[in-house]
Amino acid sequence: MSLDYNKPLPKPQKWSQEFWNGTKINKLLLKKCKECGHLDFPPYMFCTECMSPESEWVESTGKGIIYSFSTTYLGAPPAFIKGQPYTLIFVDLEEGVRILSKIVDCEVTDVKIGMKVEAVFDAVTEDTTLVMFRPVK
Repeated sequence: MSLDYNKPLPKPQKWSQEFWNGTKINKLLLKKCKECGHLDFPPYMFCTECMSPESEWVESTGKGIIYSFSTTYLGAPPAFIKGQPYTLIFVDLEEGVRILSKIVDCEVTDVKIGMKVEAVFDAVTEDTTLVMFRPVK
């Protein structure tokens, strides 16, 4: 955990709090509609497929493949300059959900579309743990 974390933090809502609770115990939870079975990420108040407010939380395997990525070498917002270069990735999870995150433990030049990745968790503050991904070895 970093005591000097100075980047923007998520603001959990009533309908997303369980997701953030899951990250604190190193679990990637997805919101599943009880009516139609659709998985939503990020979590919304209602199912984005059928608009039902009835949902449950299911644990993801945290495994997926990189769908797309973008590397920032220069021009990052002030709070992110120290970490340049860094790569943001879209991951297609095994469950069929696409998630945007950061890749870690990987040189920016080694990131490839189709690369297998797995979720890792970074407790950046006492209250916030972020989901990131690393290559599967």
